[in-house]
Amino acid sequence: MPKVKGGYLAEKRNFILECTGEILREKPLYLITMRDVIKKAGFSQGVIYRYYANLDEIYVDYINKYTTDSVLEKRIDTLVSSDQSEKTILAECIIAIGDYIAELLKSGVGKTFFELLVLYSCDCEKRAAIISRIKFRQSLEYAQLKTVEYAISCVEKGIIRPKIPVRTLLLFVNVFIDGISLSVVFNTAEGDDYDSGPAADIPEMFQTLAKAIISFTEE
Repeated sequence: MPKVKGGYLAEKRNFILECTGEILREKPLYLITMRDVIKKAGFSQGVIYRYYANLDEIYVDYINKYTTDSVLEKRIDTLVSSDQSEKTILAECIIAIGDYIAELLKSGVGKTFFELLVLYSCDCEKRAAIISRIKFRQSLEYAQLKTVEYAISCVEKGIIRPKIPVRTLLLFVNVFIDGISLSVVFNTAEGDDYDSGPAADIPEMFQTLAKAIISFTEE
């Protein structure tokens, strides 16, 4: 049996991912089945399963294919090592996270990622196995962790003095980000596109969050 070249396999996988992208623009993720992908690609069931064992694998590859590597990480690293004021750095880190989410939503992968989070919200095992492999998630976790570490360091040094408990402040930020995620999923599922509605307002919302965080600290 002749060997199948790597380029051929990559070409077929890319075609499957392109078909998946078309389907994701036609219907919400939770309604998509493997049969939809098979029909769109025009392959037999046996052929599809040579490349992907299930929909989860397709979603991971789809999101990662259109995710820009390390952009957010580099921006956060540059900010925390800059010579700007500590409050400015903290605010800019929060704004950077919003900009990153908004940019990825334009390609559709951000929406797909958030839909996966909702889909697996009650399945901790699958969420840990699937979501952890997504570069988008890794970048967000890195940025949030780095920002939190920087904020706590500034508080411990007495450079930033919050008016409310740090734990409450961090909880506020996490709830805010989770709320935006759900808003994007629900509104795009109802027909809003990425250039209007809540998705388009994400940079402005994160700028407001940054201002709110700074307002919770003493002058």
